[in-house]
Amino acid sequence: MVPTGVDREKVMLQLERLEGYLNELRSIKEKLKKSEEDIILLHAGERLLHIATEECLNIGSHLIAGLGLNRADTYREVFTRLKDESILPEKLGEIMEGFASFRNRLVHLYHEVSKEEVVAKLGETDCFEKFAQQIVNYLKG
Repeated sequence: MVPTGVDREKVMLQLERLEGYLNELRSIKEKLKKSEEDIILLHAGERLLHIATEECLNIGSHLIAGLGLNRADTYREVFTRLKDESILPEKLGEIMEGFASFRNRLVHLYHEVSKEEVVAKLGETDCFEKFAQQIVNYLKG
């Protein structure tokens, strides 16, 4: 059963968008394997990592508000709250916290993010699928 303050339709729409971003990320990862020096693909991957993370943050923030949990003061804390409430398992919560920190670097310190970091993060995108599945499981109750 969906908690009263959570708009299930909104969350499902957000999860659908996340799936679209994941499909695009998969495509970029495959293309980068063939041409690691393609700067346009690299920047596309960087942007998709950013917006996929944002989508997860939006979902998490909606759940936090809908459940009446203590407000998250940072992006990392969104995933910390979900972890603390057992909506996300510990390990996945930690990985998502890392993506929140990476998102901050992409937005504020983009000039310091290396190609190697982007490629490494592209290799970790299965966490977005796991995140989506955890949210769906939670909503099913």
